[in-house]
Amino acid sequence: MNRRFSTQKKMIAEALQLLDHPTAAEIYGEILKDYPQISLGTVYRNLNTMAGEGEIMRLPFSDSPDRFDQNPNEHYHIVCNRCGRIFDTDCDAIPPELLRQLDKVVEASTGVAVESRTMLFSGICPACKKNS
Repeated sequence: MNRRFSTQKKMIAEALQLLDHPTAAEIYGEILKDYPQISLGTVYRNLNTMAGEGEIMRLPFSDSPDRFDQNPNEHYHIVCNRCGRIFDTDCDAIPPELLRQLDKVVEASTGVAVESRTMLFSGICPACKKNS
């Protein structure tokens, strides 16, 4: 069982390297090309485990399927409102004091001690701006 699980996790990790912020269905489709025995449920279970263990990042969206990122380290994303593409932002460009100030505002307004952040920005990507 562990060997199979490791093989499946490896296939998912490889698919995450090929695809840009994919959904579980997109990862499944990529793996299916070389491994037709895999099930969508297996992909979902492994993605949930990998995200839960901090190996990958889950990007939840309220109006569409979750997406996954091979980079589990804290960083932020921006989604294009026209084409839907998701980009990583340069987390290092955001001054740490600005993030601490944001945490304090959130804590003051909710009483919740911030332990981590998930931020999603939205706008129009350069390619879509160029084509408009």
